Amino acid sequence: MNQGWGAISVRKQVSAVILFFALASLAHAQEKAATQPLTLEQAVRMALQQNPAFQTNVDEAEATRARLKQAQAAWFPRFDFHQDFVRGNNPVYVFGTKLTQRQFSTADFALNSLNTPTPLDNFQTRIDGQWRLFDSGQTKFHQRSAKRLVTAADFETEQARQDLILEIVRTYYGVLVLKENARAADEALETAESSAQRMETMHKAGLLVDSDLLSAKVFVSQMKDRQIRARNDLALAEMQLAREMGMPLDTPAEPAATLAEPGMPAKTIEEWIHIALEQRPALRAAQLQENAMSEERKAAKAEFGPKIGLFGSAERDAMTLGGPSGTNWTAGARLDFNVFTGGAQKARVAEATANANKAKHNVEWFRSGVQMEVRKAYLDGNAAAQRAASARDAAEQAKESLRIVQNRYEAGLTTVTELLRAQTAQLDATTGYLAALQDWQVARAQLERAAGLLTPESELITGASKP
Repeated sequence: MNQGWGAISVRKQVSAVILFFALASLAHAQEKAATQPLTLEQAVRMALQQNPAFQTNVDEAEATRARLKQAQAAWFPRFDFHQDFVRGNNPVYVFGTKLTQRQFSTADFALNSLNTPTPLDNFQTRIDGQWRLFDSGQTKFHQRSAKRLVTAADFETEQARQDLILEIVRTYYGVLVLKENARAADEALETAESSAQRMETMHKAGLLVDSDLLSAKVFVSQMKDRQIRARNDLALAEMQLAREMGMPLDTPAEPAATLAEPGMPAKTIEEWIHIALEQRPALRAAQLQENAMSEERKAAKAEFGPKIGLFGSAERDAMTLGGPSGTNWTAGARLDFNVFTGGAQKARVAEATANANKAKHNVEWFRSGVQMEVRKAYLDGNAAAQRAASARDAAEQAKESLRIVQNRYEAGLTTVTELLRAQTAQLDATTGYLAALQDWQVARAQLERAAGLLTPESELITGASKP
């Protein structure tokens, strides 16, 4: 018996050890995955799956589909079930209810029974049905409008998808730039501190005046301030990227891509505009909304027309749910034609007409806005390319200039002010080149988004991590 308990205890201990190592291995794998370099394509796909703000657009599209089903339901007959219980001694109620219960007798003709009847219970089970056969096209127009709004919602979801991809591109490359800025700031601070130490040694040896040493110390403080700002900006950018990806804000972000010059777009600006006017999801959604509002105007006008429908009901009346009862039914047809509503229908037509005109003007304004966005993104891309070329040369020149000035200063041929100015210029030129590369990448993404072509399969996204 004791041996059996001992074996069970050993098995429990072994299981606990296996579970511990399994959990530790899982935690290590998760930590490794969290710190693994993140490609732009991975960031985009994670955002499309997990970003809560984007999911609201998907939810709205589903709500629009539900509204279409509501509009389609008007074609079908409607049935309602009712179960009522009534008790009373109203003479008319008692007289009529006994008839419907099929319980009326000759004794109920007595004057006392007619004038002062005893209270009567009635359990009524009833099914009502109605079916509109014709409504002057009102249901048809509502259904057409709902169908167009469903398609418009899908285009709006696609537009939201491309908007999110653009934000990921902007933030992803922003993190890259800020990482490089922080690295450059660290190097600049290290260089400044090294120079200050050398100047401290020279000052003690009497080879350097006080003003030069003080200038070097001030420069070190400036570089520390720049380093602090760079690290803070980087931390904020990483949190923003994590938020847009739908991840916890403290999730580490290590972009795997490198900043490079993406090249100039192959198409002309006129070709980009033509593509945008054909494929921009938000523009197509606006056009469908215009069509939907036109159908709603027709539906409002159809309210003036006649409506024809069928109706019917079947009921069971009894003093108790399971007792003797009477059953009856009614059926008929109805023609409705409004004569006067105080101008309400006319006002609804005016409202629908105004909404249709509003949608039409919105499409016209949107078309010009799309063309403006395409032109701006195209010009921004060209400007960023020119800035990058200029900044690239400036960064190389600043680096070489700093080397020359350092040699001249160590040889006593220039002042410390000139040295500090060269170090600052070299840092500014480097960060300027990185900023131009970021603007260039973002402008390319803005151009594709303006044209309606920015998808997870875009070369701009999939090729970001390729050499």
